[in-house]
Amino acid sequence: MFTVPNGLTLARLVMTPWVVKRLHDDPHTWPTAAVFAFSDLFDGMLARAGETRPRLARLGFRTSEFGRKADPLTDKVFTAAVVGAGMHNGVIPKPLGAASLAQKAAVSAVTLWNESHGAEIAVSTVGKRSEFATNMAYGVLFMATSLPPAPRRVVRPIATAAGVAGVAAASYAGYTYWRAGRVARQGS
Repeated sequence: MFTVPNGLTLARLVMTPWVVKRLHDDPHTWPTAAVFAFSDLFDGMLARAGETRPRLARLGFRTSEFGRKADPLTDKVFTAAVVGAGMHNGVIPKPLGAASLAQKAAVSAVTLWNESHGAEIAVSTVGKRSEFATNMAYGVLFMATSLPPAPRRVVRPIATAAGVAGVAAASYAGYTYWRAGRVARQGS
């Protein structure tokens, strides 16, 4: 459990309330949230660095079961909090935010159900890309708060459409996780 990537993941989890409070109070603080969101890339890279470099693995740069569970949980907590803050201050359209939160809750429930029944389903490429698209759309919606009104009127509908497409694709990925878990449970 005590690895460098897990330390980064736990730091992100602990800092989430502070970052989201800033976004809630002032959407123009999006650069802080953007840096925070991109820090998610590093814990995975640091964890995998130990797989090819034994010296780094001895220093705590390695994967762990705790990290495999804690990193996606931290991502979901952060994203849900950002969506909530964005819905509160009008940056993220309420229907899109509500659909996104429902989709994330449903996929989390499917994952827990599958794992509690011994079916571990890997995240699909569609799942990863759709979450990325949705999160980027939210980032662009926050960035649009810093634009003058004319460009904002162009950027917001495009980012909203990308968010809707991301939520739809992530919902499909969630369905495929449910279906794969069902097949795995029936086969065992």
